[in-house]
Amino acid sequence: MDITSILSYLGDNEMNKIGSQAGIDSDKAKTAMQGAIPAIVTALNGNARSKVGQENLAKALEKDHNGGLLEHLSNYLEIPQEKNGKGILKHTFASRRTETENILAKKAGISSQSMSKVMEIAAPIVMSYLAKKKSEENLKGDGISSLLSGLFQSNLNSSGDPSDNGLDVGEIAVMFLGNKEGHKTGIAGIMDAFFGR
Repeated sequence: MDITSILSYLGDNEMNKIGSQAGIDSDKAKTAMQGAIPAIVTALNGNARSKVGQENLAKALEKDHNGGLLEHLSNYLEIPQEKNGKGILKHTFASRRTETENILAKKAGISSQSMSKVMEIAAPIVMSYLAKKKSEENLKGDGISSLLSGLFQSNLNSSGDPSDNGLDVGEIAVMFLGNKEGHKTGIAGIMDAFFGR
């Protein structure tokens, strides 16, 4: 299970629609989504490191999300604002949303405004994926946190560097997962922070 398992739902038709919504071409849309999805997963995992955070995420998934969106992505992408991506990002990133989007926009080579739109589109997709897995595997709060940890780790290759499957979200990982004093910097430090070492 990895980040590409979420991206696999997005074919050429879906990327064209995302690009149209964000005012960018489909190749840029794909690059942007390869940054947006890991960033959202990383932030959600940071929020779910506490018991309260795990419970809040589990409740949100039960109340507001299910896997059905993944089966009707083409329809969703016609009017993505109906799924309240803005609200999801507000709860997930809080005051760090703008900073996160600026980092990703620079890496993807698009405007912050376009990146913001891509993030709003990506957020309900990630939540739907998590809700689907929660239902299929009967996951509780700690199980969802473990799922998020696995998804984050999948964005790193065997040498501990960012995977070619997505943009380097190292700066964002430090932002949400911390980097304890005395730990290594860079991806190694991020992974230490992520697993509480």
